[in-house]
Amino acid sequence: MSKIAGIGHALIDIFVNLDDEGLLKKYGFAKGSQEHVDQSVFDSIYQELNTESARFVPGGSASNVLHPLASMGYEATFLGALGHDEWASLFEQDLQQAGVSFAPVRKEGATGRVLHLITPDGEKTVVGYTGVNEQLTKADLDEWDLSDHTHLVVDGFLAPREDFLEDFLQREDLQQAQVLFDMASSHIAEGYREFLKRLLKTHVDMVFANDLEAFSYTGNEPERGIRSIAKDCEVVVIKQGEKGALIQRGNEFYTIAAAPSGPHDTTGAGDLYMAGFLYGWLKNYHLTHCGKVASFVASKILEVEGARLSVQQWKEIQQMI
Repeated sequence: MSKIAGIGHALIDIFVNLDDEGLLKKYGFAKGSQEHVDQSVFDSIYQELNTESARFVPGGSASNVLHPLASMGYEATFLGALGHDEWASLFEQDLQQAGVSFAPVRKEGATGRVLHLITPDGEKTVVGYTGVNEQLTKADLDEWDLSDHTHLVVDGFLAPREDFLEDFLQREDLQQAQVLFDMASSHIAEGYREFLKRLLKTHVDMVFANDLEAFSYTGNEPERGIRSIAKDCEVVVIKQGEKGALIQRGNEFYTIAAAPSGPHDTTGAGDLYMAGFLYGWLKNYHLTHCGKVASFVASKILEVEGARLSVQQWKEIQQMI
């Protein structure tokens, strides 16, 4: 049976409703923006928040992909770093409950966290702190034998650590695994373009990007951009939100409609799209069917805050698929 590994940032998403925009203005954050800050700034902001009604949801791209797949019966292994704090315990328990194998690498420092600050108009400003994720090394992972894993999910936010990521993907026990890569953000797509191009050519079998990331990477609109990326990678998926998605493999090209959805919190939606696509891929579905499953799975996560449904909910969704 297929066995999936994932490597990436271990994070806790924290959703907080603000009474007004005062906090954003104090720290100079544009409403609706995505910000990356150091620990001192993050802790300062957090201390000013009223967290009595906050929602705490484990996240991080690779773990978001593995959680539903493990819940639906696939063997999955997550590789990542945690601190020695309450956030680490929450993250670890979450993966254990889903059945994901995880022996966290413990580092001195705080577990990564992401604040989702929601103003009264419903707009969300994201403020992230990477935490100990940046301390993960190749040597930390040497004890893991991944030779029986058939697929590897790679978090694109690892791209800034070029040497670490390239060295990891060159591991002998991963050479038979299919590698799925998420482009993560327009900043990653544009800022690390040359490295990503080399990575796609040499290590990646399947790449996922949204339309903005694809534009940042190629300089072209989605239908031209996907053809460009497909020259370097076997399967390319470009997600376009409510417009659906584009899929290309060689000369095969497909347009997939988005599934109807209810209320929209887009946190993790792209990751769950990848999870649904991989589920179909592991079932040997046609590419169009993989895309339809992916759209359906992503639509379900839009209905909740964060990127988590219960194991029981995933089993019910599996029956629908």
